[in-house]
Amino acid sequence: MKKLHIYITCISLTILTSCAEDIMPDFEFEEQVFISGLLTNDQGFVSVQIQKTVPVTDTTFSAVNDAQVSLFTRDTSDTVSLVSDSFIVDNGAYTTSEMVTPIIGNTYWIEVMLQDQTVLKSEEEILKPPIPILDIVKTDDSIRITSTGPIDEQNFYLIEIEILEDGVLISDGLVVANDRIINEQEEKFIFLDGINAGETIRININNINFTTFQFYANVVRNQREEPGVSSLFLPINIVGNITNTTTNRLALGNFGVAGLTTITMDF
Repeated sequence: MKKLHIYITCISLTILTSCAEDIMPDFEFEEQVFISGLLTNDQGFVSVQIQKTVPVTDTTFSAVNDAQVSLFTRDTSDTVSLVSDSFIVDNGAYTTSEMVTPIIGNTYWIEVMLQDQTVLKSEEEILKPPIPILDIVKTDDSIRITSTGPIDEQNFYLIEIEILEDGVLISDGLVVANDRIINEQEEKFIFLDGINAGETIRININNINFTTFQFYANVVRNQREEPGVSSLFLPINIVGNITNTTTNRLALGNFGVAGLTTITMDF
């Protein structure tokens, strides 16, 4: 895949392009459940991936197909309600049987009951508004996106970039970023170059919560090569915002909530 050149100013960032030497773990493998998902403000079907971890020498995918998943919300009046507990299961992917219309300002979380009655619950996260885009400037091989955000609060971003040619993905990248260092700057800039004529670029800017930001930052740091976004949810030993309610200990995985801004542009 072609390499992306991504620059972000006025934001502290981590880019998913690091390499590290392979080190074999010297601990005894213990199978665990890994949960992942991201709910955005877009109306649509909500999906949750549930799988079991496997040893690093095992390349198989161990799906969990016998769990019960429930999606909850809490509104601004502190009223809790069930959004859906009807999910269609396909090889560990649990998708709501009906479309969901998330509400900005509400909090959302999932509860997963495993076959042995263990209950795993994600942290309640608020659905933040999408990031407003002020300006998009396209040149022959680059794009500059100007966004804005409130200067009185710290913002956290998960940015997914895909480049397609004739509808086929040829390159992708992921950035986690925050504006902690220069938050007094209301305008933020994303700059990408090296895009060729005939290619299509698609950018998802997710306005995420702090715990989900930490999870994705840990994923970036633990990648051993330059994977694409599609390999993000391999069962690596990463904890996020999932808690085992029986033991009150953090489990593996993360179910995040994000305000989504999507930009698609042909070159």
